[in-house]
Amino acid sequence: MSLADRERWNRKYAAGNPNAAFAPDRLLLEHAHLLPGGGMALDVACGVAHNAMYLARRGYEVVAVDASLAGLRHARAALAAEPLPVHLVAADLEQLALPADCFDVVIVFRFLDRALVPRLKTALAPGGLLIYETFNTNRPGMNPAYLLRPGELRAMYADFETVETNDTADSRSERSWWIGRRPA
Repeated sequence: MSLADRERWNRKYAAGNPNAAFAPDRLLLEHAHLLPGGGMALDVACGVAHNAMYLARRGYEVVAVDASLAGLRHARAALAAEPLPVHLVAADLEQLALPADCFDVVIVFRFLDRALVPRLKTALAPGGLLIYETFNTNRPGMNPAYLLRPGELRAMYADFETVETNDTADSRSERSWWIGRRPA
């Protein structure tokens, strides 16, 4: 992540917590039945760690990673009020080394770094679940480098078992999502 990107996110979070209720993303709630709890989870580009806290309440020990210290400060304050097994990590995801076969669940929301995909695949334990949702080319006004093309998520994880997705060529949604499992 460039210094300019990191500063932009820090400014956003310094202005206030955009998710003051720490409500989890809808896709995570709608697919809670796939999250039995127990084990390790990774929340990539966690922001204020609202999804990480949700996973921790469901019984996971969570590593929540973000480059924005300001966003992680909001998370730390929430975790002081409600201690949960969430480990906050300030790191540039472009440089982050991930352990192999470690995480039972990996989640990514509103973030795209195509170079990170092979490391995410390796970090997920065999049989582990990946939930990925981010913006696509139907979203106006964003840098196209950070937008998925139709079918791109499905193609990136073609070697995984697809559980459910909206990532089709005819989708009108501004977000593409894919849920799948790493082969056992």
